[in-house]
Amino acid sequence: MILRSLAPASAAVEAAAAEARTLVERRFAKRKAAATNALILSPDISVPITCMVRDISSTGARLELMKSAENPLGGRAKLPGTFTINLRLDRMEVDCAIVWRNGPFVGVRFLATPRTYARHGK
Repeated sequence: MILRSLAPASAAVEAAAAEARTLVERRFAKRKAAATNALILSPDISVPITCMVRDISSTGARLELMKSAENPLGGRAKLPGTFTINLRLDRMEVDCAIVWRNGPFVGVRFLATPRTYARHGK
């Protein structure tokens, strides 16, 4: 009797897992886990917003907005629809558009090929 009542829940869990696998397999480019500090830059925001790149592919990334003195709202900060991500460690930047938001996380699609920039100062 107990097994019978658990069977529908188990089937529902398996169906959800199968759907999640299908969604992941539909991605055009494979994502790679990351933990890279970055800045969000735009003429529409007064100061750069600190974020962490949590995963990245050739077509986009998942960012986590971080609380800081400049951004006390953390993940609730307002962002423009398009902006530039500056990856300081790699001396790269890329223009992106927001695709989704969930709490402190922001999914972005790259609008152009990442470009290098010259190091300023020492």
